[in-house]
Amino acid sequence: MRILLVHNPKAGTKEHEGEDFIKALKKAGHKATYQSSKKKGLAKELKKKVDLVLVAGGDGTVSKVARRLVATNSEVPLAVLPLGTANNFARSLGFCLSAKELIEQLNDGKCDTFDVGLARGPWSKRYFFEGAGAGLFADYLRAPKKEGEKDKPESKAEAMRSHVKELRRRLQTYRARQWEIEVDGSDLSGRYLLWHAMNIRSVGPVLTVAADAKTNDATFDFVGAREEDRALLLDYFDARSAGQRRKFPLQAKRFTRMRLRWKKWPLHFDDELWPAEDEKPPRQCEIQVIVKASALRIWRLHERRPTK
Repeated sequence: MRILLVHNPKAGTKEHEGEDFIKALKKAGHKATYQSSKKKGLAKELKKKVDLVLVAGGDGTVSKVARRLVATNSEVPLAVLPLGTANNFARSLGFCLSAKELIEQLNDGKCDTFDVGLARGPWSKRYFFEGAGAGLFADYLRAPKKEGEKDKPESKAEAMRSHVKELRRRLQTYRARQWEIEVDGSDLSGRYLLWHAMNIRSVGPVLTVAADAKTNDATFDFVGAREEDRALLLDYFDARSAGQRRKFPLQAKRFTRMRLRWKKWPLHFDDELWPAEDEKPPRQCEIQVIVKASALRIWRLHERRPTK
């Protein structure tokens, strides 16, 4: 296959990983070209004739490439070499093997479809792939990092547990906020500690809040926690902090259209916040979210259930 490798050189552990991936792809019989996600030229490379776009990076890099593919109505499928910490996007699609094993199995894959979220609001429109949400997790994304936190040597599992513990600590005193929410004509307005509109199963530090979510069923899953659900969430975070598997305690509601109205509070689309730190939100915010069925193509390998 003709493969474009889009690599985040800041992900992973070796400075020469990109060069190693290219060598491995060529050894497997592919014609591979390289593009750094940190340099200009991505849009130009994506216009060239290739059979597959292979993203080596974390969730943010995958979303960056996927947005360009959807915006140009590209028919080229996307595959992932997960190099991030959470790798929620990759987990949801079964890309859970090592980079070496994934490259060896690329010839055995097949093209499949992937639903995409389209949010219309003050920014005009934007695409998202994992999910959108607000409340506890969105505010945590905005919170300043502790000094030296980025330099702390941790395994991926330890890093995930650290995030869960911190979310649990914040939840104890976190105030529920008022949201006007309508999904497929049903009014779900109320005061929420958090809510998520999920396309995949997990969010943030691999919190499986929508265990039954599917990425090609033309629907998203809405999950919301109100004040009366605080004790259930605390118990869930306790179990996850202890490394235990625990089903998320709240039921999801599937939908195709969503309307939101609120004041002031930030949203997250995948792992990006709106408004950004240098943006001022409008006094009254209103957005619409729809599910664009099969808007992205994915190169699926042998199905493997992601770890929870």
